[in-house]
Amino acid sequence: MSEEGQLAQGVHAVPIGGDLILLDLAADDYLLFPNCGDVAVDGERLRGPMDALLELASAELLHSGPARPAGVTPPPLPLRRLPEVAGSRPRLGEIAAFGAIWADRAGRRPTLAGLATAYADRTGRRDDLEAISARAETFFQLLPFAPRTGACLFQAELLLRFLNAKGLDADWVFGVRAWPFLAHCWLQVDDVCVSQSAETLSHFHPILVI
Repeated sequence: MSEEGQLAQGVHAVPIGGDLILLDLAADDYLLFPNCGDVAVDGERLRGPMDALLELASAELLHSGPARPAGVTPPPLPLRRLPEVAGSRPRLGEIAAFGAIWADRAGRRPTLAGLATAYADRTGRRDDLEAISARAETFFQLLPFAPRTGACLFQAELLLRFLNAKGLDADWVFGVRAWPFLAHCWLQVDDVCVSQSAETLSHFHPILVI
């Protein structure tokens, strides 16, 4: 018999095969629940066997009060690359902007909850893929010259801020895979991947969007 539940505030989930992976923003950690893959996830709403939901409830991962309004559901995996644009050398202002963004980010170690709060209200344009492509191309020309390039979380935030500084924007998507477990993040606009080739993301399942 299936029961319904709602994820606790700041908890996100995605079923993968026979398992359920959760992201707990408050704990800044991912959790794997084996043999819970038959729990259906619809945003923050869950439906599945009572024993599976009781296991989640015992870990304090379910909401115990009245139902909350639905949160934002992550978009599907991107399928396309950004359109190609004519290359050009970075301008002095772009170099300065990149350097300032890098220096500010390099001195911080933000949590995922902190990032979700910091980037919750963005108003940049997403309808000009050529402008986004040109800005991303400039970013990736400059990135190798940074003292430290970091992993996906570091690079994605740098690129997002670099886009925002030009009045542009993209979704910041977090995805996971299981066995072996791996978490990754990238930027996308609708079905277009901004931060890498869409083909490299085929094994990931989106779990969170900022």
